[in-house]
Amino acid sequence: MTPIARRALLVGLLAAAACGHRDPPWRLTSAQPGDVAIVGATVIPMDRDGVLRDHAVLVRGDRIVAVVATRALDARAATVIDGRGRWVTPGLADMHVHFWDRHDLDLFLLNGVTTVRNLFGSPTHLRWRAAVARGELAGPTIVTAGPIIDGDPPTWPGSAVVTTAAEATAAVQAQHAAGYDWIKVYGGLSVEAYRAALAEAARLHLPVAGHVPHAVGVAAAIASGQRSIEHLDGYVPFLGDAPRGDLVTPTVAAGVWNCPTLVVTDRFGRLDDPAQLADTRGLALVAPAVRAAWDPQRDFRLRTFTPAKFATVRAKNLQRQALVRALADAGAPLVLGTDTGNPYVVPGFAVVDELRLLVAAGLTPRQALRMATVAAGELLGTPGEVGVIAPGARADLLVLDADPLADVANVADPAIVVARGVAHPRAALLAAAALPAADADPFAAQPALPTEGAPIAAARYQVAMLDQVIGHERIAVRELGGQRIVHGQAVYGAPQALVMRYRATADQLDLTCDCVAPPHLAVTRTPTGVAATPDGRPAVALAAAADAVLAPQAVAEFVWYAAALADLPVGAARTLTAAEVMTDGEVALHPGRFQFTRGADVDGRRSYAIVGQHGELALTGHLRVAPDGLPHEVSVTVSFGTFTTRRLE
Repeated sequence: MTPIARRALLVGLLAAAACGHRDPPWRLTSAQPGDVAIVGATVIPMDRDGVLRDHAVLVRGDRIVAVVATRALDARAATVIDGRGRWVTPGLADMHVHFWDRHDLDLFLLNGVTTVRNLFGSPTHLRWRAAVARGELAGPTIVTAGPIIDGDPPTWPGSAVVTTAAEATAAVQAQHAAGYDWIKVYGGLSVEAYRAALAEAARLHLPVAGHVPHAVGVAAAIASGQRSIEHLDGYVPFLGDAPRGDLVTPTVAAGVWNCPTLVVTDRFGRLDDPAQLADTRGLALVAPAVRAAWDPQRDFRLRTFTPAKFATVRAKNLQRQALVRALADAGAPLVLGTDTGNPYVVPGFAVVDELRLLVAAGLTPRQALRMATVAAGELLGTPGEVGVIAPGARADLLVLDADPLADVANVADPAIVVARGVAHPRAALLAAAALPAADADPFAAQPALPTEGAPIAAARYQVAMLDQVIGHERIAVRELGGQRIVHGQAVYGAPQALVMRYRATADQLDLTCDCVAPPHLAVTRTPTGVAATPDGRPAVALAAAADAVLAPQAVAEFVWYAAALADLPVGAARTLTAAEVMTDGEVALHPGRFQFTRGADVDGRRSYAIVGQHGELALTGHLRVAPDGLPHEVSVTVSFGTFTTRRLE
């Protein structure tokens, strides 16, 4: 057959096929019932350059199953989202957050943050992580480190304090056994403890993030195997001189990630005049107690700051921006984080602020957006699953009304957020993110207090931190067989969201709190002190006097103090000891020793001044006792603030 004849035959076959059926020449993808299809949009896949115009993204369950031209999708069986005139990007990832309130999950989603890496974890975060993964809780996918591993003294209460290599190894092992995803190291670690923590983490295949310990230095940290360095720590110290020499080249060679968190140091540099931060986006959705804690006069880190120090922070922020540009130009791994939880770094909203600062540092909008999407998947070891729009990736998507590659701030206020395959319209996200009404009953979801024994007294309390209400507690004191029993419930919204229930006698405490794992523990006296036994775990022991108060960090503790001080005359003092039951992440018993000095009655109530020691914390304050023997007001001041528990009449 001649070439002309072959060409004529081919044309004839194509014409016959066209007359015989109407199927398009491309393969048609068909949606299934239950699928979600975004159609007609400009898709920014982020796993490649460029955009896909007039495309459709098909979601099935929590996965993307197809990214095709709109004309190539039969979406009739799906729930269709109209993407015409809109842009679709991967969901955003914030790789450095701190959050302790369920409400923060709503703020993340509202702003299109569909993945977070939490870098100061607790059992609460493990439960939230599991609930989100099961679809029982709306929120971003949570990756979490355990408690910070730091030296002695630690910067933050609740850290895992280690001073030796053996202790560091044990701390990493404990966090691995608990199920945490990352290890977080901090500035106070010794060289030996740091090396041991990294070695054990490597053995257990746990990545390590964190600060650069002062004793280690940034050059050694870059070469150590630490996967990510936070805040450009060590490269540009918060205060003090930066190390000399080229740090960009070894960073690229080692492949160590940097999470710059420019927004948090930008905020710190402006805290000398908080009025200039009053227009921070999202501030109206932050709880009043949290906003009050952001007052720089109440932040222990800023007590020694002078105008000159604030000026130094601002100057160093310019150095940080220059370093980010240099790292980006050299191809060093960079990922977006905000350090939300710090003053004026509002969950979710701060991601847009960080993107803007990255562009101001010299990155293109695509480079900045890459740090918030595909780079997060690479950092987490899940490339192709997180931060991209491609078949097989997790279905985390934003539907935007403007092009983020033209202006990265266009990622703000997404019209629709798809998280793990579930589409959330903006109106629903706004409703979920609204603060609860001030007059809402904090105990509405709690069972009634038990009615064990004969009633003696009952009371409700409001708990305030820095003059802002952070929680509520109610107790019922009853008598059974000549023994006084206190049943109580506490509901807190800040600084950590938790619910605690307890039954306390002078010699036994039965406590359930969602802030520890397992959530239930029994505290009893032993021949030599006190033992706290979490369900299924070894007991934690503390040597204590036979009359030491079993102190659950609740009003019940002061019920026992009030009883022990009833016969103390005005002007006299008495020292009482306690076994403080700590539940901030891990169960622990801390010794307490307090001197109470009786003062003149206030409004018919007994009044005592308090000076004492709670574990490593020195405290002062006062206790006032109502005529029925229950505490009326307890005010305690420690290094990071004043906490006041006041009875509601």
